[in-house]
Amino acid sequence: MVLASQCSRLWSWAESDDINRGRRPLRAAPHVEKHPVKITSDNFKQGDFIPEALAWGRIGEDGSTVRSTNLNPQLSWTDAPEGTASFVLACLDDDVPTDLAERDASGEIPVSQPRRRFVHWVQPNCPADVTSIAEGALAEERKTTPGFGAVCINDYSRGGTPAPGETGTGYDGPCPPFFDARWHYYRFMVFALDAPRLELPENATWQDVDAAMKGHVLASAELVGRYTLNPRLAAL
Repeated sequence: MVLASQCSRLWSWAESDDINRGRRPLRAAPHVEKHPVKITSDNFKQGDFIPEALAWGRIGEDGSTVRSTNLNPQLSWTDAPEGTASFVLACLDDDVPTDLAERDASGEIPVSQPRRRFVHWVQPNCPADVTSIAEGALAEERKTTPGFGAVCINDYSRGGTPAPGETGTGYDGPCPPFFDARWHYYRFMVFALDAPRLELPENATWQDVDAAMKGHVLASAELVGRYTLNPRLAAL
């Protein structure tokens, strides 16, 4: 249960983050879009269970949470509108608990509990001629692979500033609480921008990227997959 304990500390930090709890919208801020764009994955289809290889944690043989391989999924995006100069890629989970101590009679966090956002990935300044990422191409020691844009801070950073390539930067996959009664839905998103490069601060976060791309979004799309570490849910 060591990994579950590590995850619990992470959820506790995010739970107590004032920005996350009360001031961050549960959905991405609206952007004006005039054209469609599509995003797909070879790993899962819309609404499907995300393969455990793409997660930070998985269910072990004894039902406990153990470390997984944390590979980024294969993603492809097409039909970007004319004038696209760069892309932003992101993965958001809007199903994260706001109170880890609240449990129902079975010891699980109730489905009805209010939820908040957890950022798993944000990658701006991806060149306009890049329209796919292979599975695992930006995972672990390959997070800083050149040619795919800027490596930003995700919420595994626990509010810190890890070095590029470490946990808390780039893509870090699902690891929801094993005692959550609710499925978590992960939004893999692509934004087509009319700007070749966003001017961002060092150690930029989703909030920085979201603010910088306002007024530059030509189109966006998302692919949603679901995941759980709750053995009861996984068996359904």
